[in-house]
Amino acid sequence: MSNQPSRRQFLQTTAIGTALGAASIASAQTIPGFDDHGPAADTTKTWTPVSDRKVRVGIAGYGYCKFGAAFGLQDHPNVELVGVTDLFADRRAGLMRATRCERSYTSLEEMVKDDRIEAIFCATDAPSHARHARLVLEHGKHVSSAVPATFGSIEEGEQLLETVRRTELKYMMFETSCYRADCCAMRALYRAGALGKVLYSEGEYNHYHASKEPTPSYKGWRRGLPPLWYPTHSTAYLVGVTDESFTSVSCIATPGRLPYHQFEANPYGNSNALEVGLFETSSGGTSRMMVAWNARPAPGIGTETGRVLGQFGSSQNGQYTGTWPKEKLPNLSQPLLPPGVPAGGHGGSHGRLGDEWISAILQNRQPLVDIIAALNMTVPGIVAHQSAMKDGERLPIPQYRRSPRDSD
Repeated sequence: MSNQPSRRQFLQTTAIGTALGAASIASAQTIPGFDDHGPAADTTKTWTPVSDRKVRVGIAGYGYCKFGAAFGLQDHPNVELVGVTDLFADRRAGLMRATRCERSYTSLEEMVKDDRIEAIFCATDAPSHARHARLVLEHGKHVSSAVPATFGSIEEGEQLLETVRRTELKYMMFETSCYRADCCAMRALYRAGALGKVLYSEGEYNHYHASKEPTPSYKGWRRGLPPLWYPTHSTAYLVGVTDESFTSVSCIATPGRLPYHQFEANPYGNSNALEVGLFETSSGGTSRMMVAWNARPAPGIGTETGRVLGQFGSSQNGQYTGTWPKEKLPNLSQPLLPPGVPAGGHGGSHGRLGDEWISAILQNRQPLVDIIAALNMTVPGIVAHQSAMKDGERLPIPQYRRSPRDSD
């Protein structure tokens, strides 16, 4: 059964969502994950720079989450911060203060024209990520963005892929789960062979809302957001571990009870506040991925968390249980941080994501969360929501693979 809105209904609810979303900007909400700085940094080793060159960087966006300043780019020893931008003058000034930057632009469209800038981080609204990333690439600059890579549109994601391949520039999605301590441990174990084939994986993102209004957002894009349109904090617990993909999905959903989960109160025609997808993976495994706006996590269960079960062992909470000899286990800790760069929130992932992007540019290699990984984390959630709207019908998922042109 399809619950998709008509064009007239969509336009009406878009107008409602935009007006209500703009009004909600002034309200205060707690953003899960920002106060989670992860385990203590390893002080027994020293971070080694890959180059003495500085990448000339611009930053776009300083909205409610203030992500523009959150990833430590302004503190990185290999970064020269050339300028920042936000559409709102007060936020633009705030971003200048937070990053100690003296130059600003009135918009991203103006900033991309500055030939001194060679790379831009887009911390803009989620519906604009793919469009903004393409704009930056078309102006000959490397780009990174907050999540997700594309917002509810497979077509826009594939247009971004075409642009990345045509320009041969570096693209990275700043997916925080990929650099949480537990995911870093899983990835190291998998690459060392200690897990073997991953037979089953789980990922969960619990962003609990008790308020009658959602987290504030530009033009109200968070209002009634289909949960699995924002899937990457969960799907990273397979793709960010094994670099596999999801091949099909059947999804079920639980409706929300807050006012903005009613059809007429959001621009998506969506009433779901919790979606659970049961996926088949490219290696023949099974995976359960969940995003919830209405489920309060139990004590000890993180906002973003996951687990993997393999032929030889399993991993959860950064721990390994299995048959692999202890002396052969790899280093399971998070990567070292550059001096002066804070670990930041979401499990200490922020500073490490920024460092990975800058290092990839300097080394002329693909970053961990490149365009292929980004689409393989994002697009399955879009298809999963389609499945939920069709009473859980199993649907195939587009597959994205690296071509020789994507190689370093």
